[in-house]
Amino acid sequence: MDIKLVENVDKLDEGNFFASRNEYSEYLVLKYLIQSDEPVGSWVLKVMLGLKGIELSTATIGRLLKELDSKGFTKLVDAQGRVITSEGIGYAKTQSERIERERLQARLMMAAIPQSLDELIDLLHARKALECETARLAALRANPKDIDELELSLKKHAEVVKGHIDPTDIALDFHIKVAKASYNRFLIASLDILIYEELRLESQIAQLITRERGEEYLLQHISIVESIKQNDPHEAERRMGVHIETLINAIKEQAERN
Repeated sequence: MDIKLVENVDKLDEGNFFASRNEYSEYLVLKYLIQSDEPVGSWVLKVMLGLKGIELSTATIGRLLKELDSKGFTKLVDAQGRVITSEGIGYAKTQSERIERERLQARLMMAAIPQSLDELIDLLHARKALECETARLAALRANPKDIDELELSLKKHAEVVKGHIDPTDIALDFHIKVAKASYNRFLIASLDILIYEELRLESQIAQLITRERGEEYLLQHISIVESIKQNDPHEAERRMGVHIETLINAIKEQAERN
């Protein structure tokens, strides 16, 4: 992974997480008021916003403060300036938590973009850990509709293999269906990210491999579904692990040949 990419995510200004400059300005004002023990006037807030790269006139800041007053986030103390209310503190805290959550999500997205073959293989190892668990859970939780979806995927896979068509998309769709049958939304979301980014890097390699080994992968998919249908979590987990290891070894072999 390119460390610089992650560092850039960490260094993103908070303003990048707001839809408008006005929303960002309101947030900065509230953060500043939280840190102040005394009422704060427009001139002080003008200087503070300027240091953050936001140049506003005192008249504009006055209108912004009135908006915050109307929302119940601030209140005027005589002619001394504004103080923040408990509602304002709660709003600012919620926004801070949202920014941190979105920053972490951006980190995850950047980390999930493989930059080399070695990172693609690392990504597949991560997929293996997640997919073994989704297969195990699917064997415990899959309902008849899930089984029908998996068997339909197998049928489509068999058709493209028979027609010598690239089965990459339908093969990955199978893995997504297994994940959905696990009913673990965290695993489902994680695999959606990993599979999407994996496709971007391995498309050329994967297309060649899946054409060569499409029938082998289909048989492995069939065996995984059989374990899920038999409600055998240990065997479903084991067979998924064997399948992902087969993918990893195939990509390594293809890379060596290239």
